[in-house]
Amino acid sequence: MTSKSKNNNNKIVNKKNLFLLIKIIIGVGLFALLLLWNDNLNKLLQIFSTIKWEYIAALMLLGIITNIVTSLRWELFLKERGINIPHIRLFNLVIIGKFFNNFMPSMIGGDLTRIYLLGRQIDSQSKSAASVFLERFTGLIAMILMGLIFSLFNIKILAEPLIGISISVMIMGCILFFILLFNESLVDAIGRKLKFIPYMDKLVRLFKKLLNDISFFKDKYRMLVSALGLSFVFHLLTAVGNFICCYAIGFHPSFIDIAVITPIILLVVMIPVSPNNIGWWEWTFGVLLVNAGAGVAQGVAVALILRVTSLIFSMYGGLLFLFEKTGNDKTVQIPNL
Repeated sequence: MTSKSKNNNNKIVNKKNLFLLIKIIIGVGLFALLLLWNDNLNKLLQIFSTIKWEYIAALMLLGIITNIVTSLRWELFLKERGINIPHIRLFNLVIIGKFFNNFMPSMIGGDLTRIYLLGRQIDSQSKSAASVFLERFTGLIAMILMGLIFSLFNIKILAEPLIGISISVMIMGCILFFILLFNESLVDAIGRKLKFIPYMDKLVRLFKKLLNDISFFKDKYRMLVSALGLSFVFHLLTAVGNFICCYAIGFHPSFIDIAVITPIILLVVMIPVSPNNIGWWEWTFGVLLVNAGAGVAQGVAVALILRVTSLIFSMYGGLLFLFEKTGNDKTVQIPNL
């Protein structure tokens, strides 16, 4: 490697480190500001002193069920391609992904880990990536549908600017993806327009390869409907989890309100404001749950409880990863399709 290449790599690394540092400062600052604002710290301490632990136990049990649903949804896409992985293996990979989501400075760390570990096992990173992406994407579609369906029973909540705008953004994002999926020339055109971005050519090639693997499922209607059904169940259970969490702190909202707001929360926290959304996660719940009648401190309390339960699952995922094989796994044979 030439000295010029080394200097360029060092500059890239330094920029990444600086960007990460800025995000950490933003996240910590948001969290500190939230605690100091309107005496929220004292309000939180009071809320947690009266927490109902039986609801927390129910929340943990529900967390196991939602992870099972995730692994079942993932399994559908793999089986359709003739890739048979034991369900317990997929469940463990989902939990390992949660560990990386919570302890890596990126919300996509868990998905990348799942893609890599499964791709190594089946000897195809692209097929692994396609299965994880579609598992996620069907979840996104179901999330939008759930928000829309429940909003029909609660039209007034759409009048809230943040709620209405968020649902519109979700719909437009899905439409854009479908346009890209069926128009490869548009992907090439976007790549040419953005070729000034480092590694854009490589990213376009990888994206087109991913789209090629995804296109295999275009006419698999029964399987896609099943995946959407499981995705809807997943997001419904997520809303139930948020609802239970509200009851754990003595806040009793309407379930329909929570069912509409939950997809919006999941959309907003996709924005990578800070590492692992520290501060941003809490702000999102604090602000959006106000639309269900909560106080900001109550919304933050819900966010913190959900974060802690997620960390508990993450610890188990970390233990699983410690026992993950470091050598080449015996690969599963994939038929030529």
